[in-house]
Amino acid sequence: MRKDVTDDPKAVADILDRAEYLSLALADDAGLYSVPVNFACADGVVYFHSARKGRKFEALCLAEANGVVVAFSAATDLAPKTGEKACQWGYKFRCVLGSGQVRIVRDADECRTGLGVIMKKYAGADNFPYDEKILAKTAVIALRLENATARLKLE
Repeated sequence: MRKDVTDDPKAVADILDRAEYLSLALADDAGLYSVPVNFACADGVVYFHSARKGRKFEALCLAEANGVVVAFSAATDLAPKTGEKACQWGYKFRCVLGSGQVRIVRDADECRTGLGVIMKKYAGADNFPYDEKILAKTAVIALRLENATARLKLE
């Protein structure tokens, strides 16, 4: 493993807790597809949500049905680097690259739990009421982390 890469679960969790969004990598009949999503992680599961129609949801259903692993990345602490030479330019960052199996959550209580984890991350609390009409149109997806590494490019 490279010197700036680690599979330490604490480093992975810290980056996932602090990253604003996650870029989800999917594949469908039209090809590869990448989409940013709001997310939160709890107990080795990444939760995010989707409408119950559209390319993202259809690709997720396809991945679930076929047992296809999906990939993702999330980054934080981005800061530009400059220098006298072109090769000195770039970014400092901390990121996670990972993959796992997705599951469309079908249990109503688990849907609320997953949405609560997301709300806690972004709003600081998980006690918000839900509009039942919107909740019925919302899919909650659980991505079980199978592989995740953190890259710490701080210099």
